[in-house]
Amino acid sequence: MAFEPQKLYIGLVEFFSVWLPGAVLTYLVKLHWPCVFGSEVQNLESPVAWVVLLFSSYLLGHFLFLIGSLLDDYVYDPIRHCTDEHQIERLLNGRKLSPRIFRWCARLCFKKHPDAAVSRVAAIKDGYLKPIDAKGTVNAFQWCKARLSIRHPHALATVNRLEADSKFFRSFLALLAGFGVVALFHYEWWWSLGSMVLLLLAFWRYMEQRFKATQQAYWTILTMEAGKKRGPAEIHSSDPCEAQDVSSTPTHAGGVVFRGKSAARKYLLVRAKRRPNRWVLPNGRVERVLPKGQIEAGEDAPHCAIREVREETGVLARILKAFPDITYEVEGKNSTVRFFLMEAVAKGKPDERWRDPKCLAIADALDACQQARHEESCFVLGMAEEALKKEES
Repeated sequence: MAFEPQKLYIGLVEFFSVWLPGAVLTYLVKLHWPCVFGSEVQNLESPVAWVVLLFSSYLLGHFLFLIGSLLDDYVYDPIRHCTDEHQIERLLNGRKLSPRIFRWCARLCFKKHPDAAVSRVAAIKDGYLKPIDAKGTVNAFQWCKARLSIRHPHALATVNRLEADSKFFRSFLALLAGFGVVALFHYEWWWSLGSMVLLLLAFWRYMEQRFKATQQAYWTILTMEAGKKRGPAEIHSSDPCEAQDVSSTPTHAGGVVFRGKSAARKYLLVRAKRRPNRWVLPNGRVERVLPKGQIEAGEDAPHCAIREVREETGVLARILKAFPDITYEVEGKNSTVRFFLMEAVAKGKPDERWRDPKCLAIADALDACQQARHEESCFVLGMAEEALKKEES
């Protein structure tokens, strides 16, 4: 049997993720509550003492490991569902945004577009499992690991190594949290503060390594599927664009985003997508238009509108109503755009910083779009203002 260093490494990390936190906890118990182990265990020269301490470390380590595993369901997953993509889904379903602290934590722990890979893998998974009516029986990450265990065990070892690292820090989180509370109870302020700092760093590392493990699994599956001929069973049946008349489907979607009421109402505009030297007109004014973008494969117009507004302006907005489609010609090609009236609900940083989003009153917004010779933006802005005035009257 060939020696496999990766499996040895994973085994050692998983062992120490159980035993090492247990050993630290055993030492602390022995130090502060020596009566728990009895007088014989205090003398480490006795073989019995070492057996008791090693067994205690292993046992308490498993308890800490069990407590730490709750972080996956009650901490990691809720924060993982606070990414921008999940906020778009919440807005589409008419739900409130996740708490701001969770959204901030998600942006800190996860990179840009953290849901890009998992959304595509989930579609592939559903295509494979649909024929046996088992789409909801396994999540995307576990399905990826099962496929890799059959087809590419070496790739699975990389995923398991990252996951083992996350389990190591997960166990220490439970230990540090308990130690910090005990130190605070005994008024040992420096120990409590130090444990809280280490807890934050361990938490950050745990989130990072677990996210890397899932991403590595998704990337590997996507790489395996790249260039592969897709059979009928592998096509995602819930594609929003499936079985639709392409000629009647918009190619682009955008948003008329407003905030405020009556005279205080302002509209969100971005720089026109042109060469930098054409952003500024001879009179010093900047060409501005409504945020919009192309509808991606497997995406519907409302989702595209919320996504494009967020990417270009950083604003999360809810859809109030849809305007009629507008078709116009750009560089010899017809584009059909569906604009939505949207209300801003949260502000963040845009992905496309050069867009320089600005909120303008209706007169200034119309003037900016006219300067950019963007008639469709002027037309939709006029409809939006009229609709909002009618609603307020």
